[in-house]
Amino acid sequence: MIGMTKEFNLRILCVLRARSRVFDHSWQNRTIILCLLLFLGVLNTYAQKDYIPLRTGDALYKNKDYAEAETMYRKALEEKKKPTSSYNLGNSIYEQNRMKEAAESYKASIANTKDPALKSNAYFNLGNTYFQQQNFGESIKAYKEALKLQPKDEEAKKNLMLAMRQLQQQQQQQQQQQQSQGDKEQQSEKVSKDEAREILKAIEREDQRVQEKLKKTSGEKPNPLKDW
Repeated sequence: MIGMTKEFNLRILCVLRARSRVFDHSWQNRTIILCLLLFLGVLNTYAQKDYIPLRTGDALYKNKDYAEAETMYRKALEEKKKPTSSYNLGNSIYEQNRMKEAAESYKASIANTKDPALKSNAYFNLGNTYFQQQNFGESIKAYKEALKLQPKDEEAKKNLMLAMRQLQQQQQQQQQQQQSQGDKEQQSEKVSKDEAREILKAIEREDQRVQEKLKKTSGEKPNPLKDW
């Protein structure tokens, strides 16, 4: 279904569906989540500078707090440039309906990863951003790239077919509009020719009237000159 993004979970390195878990959105639960993540991040022996903002961003994203998730993913990227961080940043921006910005994050992820699963999902979501902007041609290209990397991706196949159908309808509408515009232009041109024809006729009638008047006056004698 168009509009559904794919989330790449950093901890278990597998692809999850967006909105796969729903957390309570209350302030208290958010505080607990943040504290827990902070505690786990400190204890974790392989924790990195970007680990805490990444995990916090994941929790906020699943809690549908996309604006705060975006902030955390940006902080993670400031600490370390990772394609997975760019990808998840793209998802958080996508959910805020900023398609052009989301597309840039997905492109950054694609350019900087060799992971075929991540790259395929980034192409899939990139295709979604184009679809939402009704740029169906680019959407089709992105879905095809996703399928090259994951040929069995049924969602990508469905979205590809939908995008192709939408492109066909869009092209048909454009052709109809062009034809309609052409008919209007022809009609306008015809009206202009008719107007010009009427103007010429009016000029001819006026010229004929003047000629007839001259004929009448030519038969009359001029007034005699006055002598001194």
